[in-house]
Amino acid sequence: MVAELERLQNQIDQLRAATGPPPGGLESPPAADRLSAVEKTLGTLVDAGDRKKKEDAKKPSLVISGQVQADQVYFGQDAISRASVGDLQDGAQFRRLRIGARGTSFEVLEYSLGVDFALANNPSYLDNYLEWKQLPWLGNVRAGHYFEPFSLERVTQNRNNTFMERSLVDTFAPARNMGLMTYGNTESELATWAIGTFRTSSDNVGNDSFDSGQALTMRGTCLPWWDEASDGRFYLHLGAAYSYREAYQNQVRFRNTPEIRKQQPNGVYGPVGPPTPSNYINGVPGPFAPIFVDTGFIRADNFQLFDPEFALIVGPFSLQSEYACAFVDQSGGQPLFFNGYMAQVSYFLTGEHRPYDRKLGIHRRLEPFEDFFRVRTKGQGVQTGLGAWEVAARFSNIVLNDKNIQGNNLTDFTVGLNWYLNSYTRWKFNYVRAFLQDQQKGNSLTDAYGVRVDFDF
Repeated sequence: MVAELERLQNQIDQLRAATGPPPGGLESPPAADRLSAVEKTLGTLVDAGDRKKKEDAKKPSLVISGQVQADQVYFGQDAISRASVGDLQDGAQFRRLRIGARGTSFEVLEYSLGVDFALANNPSYLDNYLEWKQLPWLGNVRAGHYFEPFSLERVTQNRNNTFMERSLVDTFAPARNMGLMTYGNTESELATWAIGTFRTSSDNVGNDSFDSGQALTMRGTCLPWWDEASDGRFYLHLGAAYSYREAYQNQVRFRNTPEIRKQQPNGVYGPVGPPTPSNYINGVPGPFAPIFVDTGFIRADNFQLFDPEFALIVGPFSLQSEYACAFVDQSGGQPLFFNGYMAQVSYFLTGEHRPYDRKLGIHRRLEPFEDFFRVRTKGQGVQTGLGAWEVAARFSNIVLNDKNIQGNNLTDFTVGLNWYLNSYTRWKFNYVRAFLQDQQKGNSLTDAYGVRVDFDF
C-alpha cells in the first residue's frame, strides 16, 4: 500500500513538472484530465488505507512472551540447623519456565494469559484475566486470576526486583487469586489506587473447590518527590496496603523459607510435610523448601494484613523498606499477632537508576546505559559494552511466635551482585546468611548461595 501511494505521488509530481504552468493560469485539458484521474485514484487508496487501519484496530492483537530462570543453589549448615530443618541438598533447577500472551481488543479491552511449567508435573497459572480500560469513575476494571494489590515487592514483577527472591515480608503478601479489582491513577500520575475482592485461597490453577471465603484487598501509593527534570532519576515512593480475609476452612497458616528457593527431590517437602490447599503460605508456592518458620494450622474465622512501603531513589542509589503484619482472630483462643520487616540498599556501579511506573506504583524494567557486547572492528580494535552492574544488601526478619503459637523467628542477611547484559537478560549472584531461633532445638546458622541466569522476551 505504501509503495503504491509513493508511486502515484511521484507520477503526479512528474505530470506537474512536464505540463508546467499553462497560459492564463489554466491547465491544458489533456494534462488536467490525467492529473485529476491520478489524484482521484490516490484519494481512493488513502481512504481504503484508513478503513483498513480502523478495521485492524478492532481486531484482537496478540504478543507472545516468555521467561526462563535457571538456578544453581548451594547450602552450608551447622549441626543445629541440620537438626531443625534437615540436611539441605545442593542442586540446580528451573525456578521459572513461563509462556504467556497479552493483547488488546477494540482499544478498550486488554487480556493476559500465562502458564508456568517450572514445577514438575504441576503447571501453574499466572496472570489470566480480562480488563476493561479507562472506564468513567472506575478507572480500569480487571477480572480473573492475578496478584492482589498488596506490597511493593510482591506486585513488582520478579524480573524487576533486586534479589533472586522476595524478602521474608512476602510471607504475609497474598499471591495470585481469583477476583475482581478496579484500579487507576491521578491525572498528575503522582498517586495510584487499587481495590478488589478476591477468593481467600484459590489454588495454583485458579480453582476454589471449597468455600474458601472472600477477601477485600486495597493499596494506595503516592510520590511526594518526583524529579521531572531528570525524568524520574530521583524520587520518593510511599505506599500502604490492607487486606481483610475470611479464613479458608476456618484455618490459617503462615510459613516461609530463607530468601532462597529450591524444590525438594522426589516430591519430598521437608520436615513439615506436603502443602495442602488450606496452607496459607503465599511466598512458598508448591514444594519449595527448606521451611524454617511455620505457625502450623491455626483455627480462625478471619484475619487482617497490613503493609506500609517505602522507596527512595537518588540516582544510582536506592533504599527500600517494607513492614508487614497479620492480626489473626483465633477461634477459642486469644488474638494473635505476627510481623516481619525488611530494609535493602543497592547501588549501580555503572550509573543507572531503578525506573518507576507512575501509573501502577511499582518498579519497572531496567534499561542499561549500554548493553553488554564484545566485537572486533576494523581500525579500532576490540570494542566492548559493560552492561549494567549493581551491588545490593538486604536485612529482613520475621517473627511467628505469639502466645500459644511458636512458629520460630528467622533473620536473613542477603548480599547480591547483579549483571544486566541488556534490558531482557540478567545474571544474579546471592549469598544469604540465615539465623534461626528455634524454641525447641536452639539457635542455628545456615548459609545459602545462589546463581541465576534470567532472560525474558
